Amino acid sequence: MTREQAIRKREKLAAQASSPTGVLRGSLLQRTIHHSSGCLKCARGEGHPLWVLTVGYPGGKTRQLSLRPDQIPQVRKALENYRNFKRSLEAISELNQFLLRLDREEFKDQERES
Repeated sequence: MTREQAIRKREKLAAQASSPTGVLRGSLLQRTIHHSSGCLKCARGEGHPLWVLTVGYPGGKTRQLSLRPDQIPQVRKALENYRNFKRSLEAISELNQFLLRLDREEFKDQERES
């Protein structure tokens, strides 16, 4: 790949990257909660389904956020946006590394010619 091709590819990836305002990091889980007493549904063993967004933080800390059923499509889309945005950033980073290596090689070539 040439320098020009790498730059064009990087610019294309950057242009395609969605706005980071619509991203959300974490995992979407469905859990079932059971009340300890007073609930007939829980007494039958059925429990209550609940959607949770779980986000891990450094130091092993985890935050869970209970979601309403109508929020699930929005959260799924934001999680997908995050994964796509992260893939684009990784690809741009790889291209930038490639360009740095080219710069180093060109500099060495110029020193040899001098």
